[in-house]
Amino acid sequence: MSRYNRPGNRYGAGNSVSKVDDTRSVWKPKAKINDGSLDSASGKSDSKIKHTDVDRRTDWKPKAEIDESSDSASFSQNDRSTVPGESSFDDSAFGVETFKQTLNELNEYNGFKKVKQYADKSHKPTLNELDGYNGFKKVKQYGDKSPEPTLNASDDDQRPKHHVFDICPKKSSSGFKLKPSLLAMNREKRNQIKQSTKGQNIEILGPGIVLLKGYISFDDQISIVKTCRDLGIGVGGFYQPGYNSGTKLHLQMMCLGKNWDPDTHTYTELRSSDNSKPPGIPEKFSDMVKKAIHDSNEFIRGNSGSLNEGKVVPSMSPDICIVNFYTKTGRLGLHQDKDESEKSLKKGLPVVSFSIGDSAEFLYGETRAIDEADKVTLESGDVLIFGGKSRLIYHGVSSIIPDTAPTSLMEASDMRPGRLNLTFRMY
Repeated sequence: MSRYNRPGNRYGAGNSVSKVDDTRSVWKPKAKINDGSLDSASGKSDSKIKHTDVDRRTDWKPKAEIDESSDSASFSQNDRSTVPGESSFDDSAFGVETFKQTLNELNEYNGFKKVKQYADKSHKPTLNELDGYNGFKKVKQYGDKSPEPTLNASDDDQRPKHHVFDICPKKSSSGFKLKPSLLAMNREKRNQIKQSTKGQNIEILGPGIVLLKGYISFDDQISIVKTCRDLGIGVGGFYQPGYNSGTKLHLQMMCLGKNWDPDTHTYTELRSSDNSKPPGIPEKFSDMVKKAIHDSNEFIRGNSGSLNEGKVVPSMSPDICIVNFYTKTGRLGLHQDKDESEKSLKKGLPVVSFSIGDSAEFLYGETRAIDEADKVTLESGDVLIFGGKSRLIYHGVSSIIPDTAPTSLMEASDMRPGRLNLTFRMY
């Protein structure tokens, strides 16, 4: 008697499969099929079939229709899928009818296994490993989802990034820009001519404290804004300084020449927050500072009748400039500029301040008491100098007066509302 027809054989006709073991939700027999047929009714076979152990797989499951009224399981004919040119086999002797898959389904199944296999190992399969598999999307689905580095990323640049502050942001427009009106431009020119004909409007506010009203020309103001804008969006440009406690200053700052740290009150070659090197001071700025000091001393000498060393501002060539931009809500408390070298402070080398944009309420005095401080309004184009005996006066900005900047300046420079302030000194 054939071992397949032997009573008690689980695969033979003598012991037909009475019911699909539904606890085995997924299984697939491994069988070598010869070109013969198997009579499921009689269990006789005219070809030898080599059986292997049942491979219990969890990856796929044949579609079975369970007949609860009988002890057998059957497959619907609709579940059969045939491929032209491919042979099929009948495994009904095992209690299961033919279950066929197309080559594309098998390729997808095999590819899916590889994808899952490599995903579990944190490895991305190559295209060669997935040859014939068209489900590349599944690679992304099961692979590492960590973001890829951008092409612009620089491995050499290890500096922390800071938010770029643009004092002249690009404004959304319809493609054209209105130029300053002819009336506004003529008004600015008349003001400049008026100042030149009646002489410079210079005020002496105290020993070594000189205010030059409207000293910076309209064209120079535009040039300063555009230069600061270009430097401000580059390396070492504008940022919001603060203290280790987390408190931030109510302004944006950029240093030229050397970096000043408001937390340590020291000058360094690099900015500690991002290790960036401050830009240099443009030569035109230095020339304007020297000229302002010279004109101030000429005015002092001419009005005093004799050389008064206590009032004359010492000459200097700046190597440090702190550029601050105040928004409408910006301010700066009373403080002293005393972090320069001892030699510079003893000589009383001055601080020279340029104001551009909105006006500011400027406070100054010999003490830190606000109620004892004097106040002066600094307008766009003004230059304030304090040096000599007044080099260490307390000073600050109590408020910004919104919308006081010349309209023509704002239109010509595209500067955002606020005040641009440059303070020059020599270390």
